[in-house]
Amino acid sequence: MPPYAFGQLDELKMEVAAEGKELIDLSLGSPDRPTHPTVLKALYDGMHKLRNQQYPIFSGLPAFKERICEWFSSRFAVTLDPATHVLPLIGSKEGIGHLAFAYIQEGDITITPSPYYPVHMRATVLSGGHVYELPLKPENQYVGDLDAIPEDVLIRAKILILSYPHNPTGASVNKAYLKKAVDLCKKYNIILLNDLAYSEIWFDEHKSCSILEVEGAMDVAIEFHTFSKTYNMAGMRLGFACGNPEIIHTLYKLKTNLDYGVCMGIQEAGIAALNLGDDYREEIRLEYERRRDYLVPRLRNIGFKPMNPKGAMYVWVPINVTSLEFATKLLKETGVSVVPGVTFGANGEGHIRIAMVQDVQALERACDGIEAFCKSHPLALQV
Repeated sequence: MPPYAFGQLDELKMEVAAEGKELIDLSLGSPDRPTHPTVLKALYDGMHKLRNQQYPIFSGLPAFKERICEWFSSRFAVTLDPATHVLPLIGSKEGIGHLAFAYIQEGDITITPSPYYPVHMRATVLSGGHVYELPLKPENQYVGDLDAIPEDVLIRAKILILSYPHNPTGASVNKAYLKKAVDLCKKYNIILLNDLAYSEIWFDEHKSCSILEVEGAMDVAIEFHTFSKTYNMAGMRLGFACGNPEIIHTLYKLKTNLDYGVCMGIQEAGIAALNLGDDYREEIRLEYERRRDYLVPRLRNIGFKPMNPKGAMYVWVPINVTSLEFATKLLKETGVSVVPGVTFGANGEGHIRIAMVQDVQALERACDGIEAFCKSHPLALQV
């Protein structure tokens, strides 16, 4: 298991802060905005209930699951049964990892688009399985070519992972692509894991789709959602899985052997978050779009050639040196922290990921630092 780059960067960040430099942290995708006061009040009130101070209900707070189903119906026009189609999670990352533990045995394969969010690979490796990395190429707008997956891989595969809007590239797909993935998984009896962490952070006309909108998806698919991004609740660790009842139940069975479920006070905060409404979600989305609309042109003016992201909260930037070298030197010399692309697998090398988790004023100062750095290190720019 390779070292987790975020941990390595944390040590350097502390050194930079100790030197008195301004640290502009654009590495971890942790939203910078505060949690809404209504959500915090619901958490406070919820934790004052004696029942919520005891072990939580394994399968989740019924009221929370019912509110998820109401939102899902409104957002995606998909009807879910709160009793069989939904499982609250201690953040979506936990659920994705545990799904691999539930289904992957020694020698099994997970098909993972690459570059990837690290848990998409690491959970399978920890389970004793193998990862087939489906390359995401700039000429394909970082969308994996499903037709390029070898037959022998499809026969052995237990899980196919999709994650659009994509971390780290910001790529997006349409419903026709999702339909093709569903049909492929049904043909080869593969579980389709759709990581929809950024469902509400999409740009321009690229509104995100749920895999469960696709006809037949409920037969093979499980989808993961999180409250961390849209609702600025990363510290509360709240998410949910929804989809095929058998897959949901298998994940539930594994989790009952490993944890006690989600704190019910936090689930009450989740209800309050969903109740904030579409105007709140749209304001959050537009703020990230404003940040993108500043950051991408500025990086291009410096000399980089990033793809304009269609969603998520990241800009994927090609560079001309090793990514760890770039990120380390940039942090030490300027106080600007980005993530080396190699963190996201071998296909991420030659890139850095910049998280849009600071306001435009901070992004402007960060770009000033990056521009000065590139003047001192001209070979770092993509050529």
